[in-house]
Amino acid sequence: MAAEIHEITESNQDVAAMLEHILADLHAALQMLTAQGKLVSKHDDMLEEFRPLLNQFRTPAASMLAGRRMRRNNGSRD
Repeated sequence: MAAEIHEITESNQDVAAMLEHILADLHAALQMLTAQGKLVSKHDDMLEEFRPLLNQFRTPAASMLAGRRMRRNNGSRD
């Protein structure tokens, strides 16, 4: 009986070690996802900040028209 108790105790320690390892991996993954979320949030903020500029140059035609408009407003420098 003592041998069985010893085997069960060792088995429980192995399971506890595996669970601790899994929890450490999950914690690391959560930290990485949190950091990624912060980066995505910063990226989204930058996109919103520069959205008017991005929209202005969205297509080649829009880019050409924006260039003409800028040259017209700043005096022709062709």
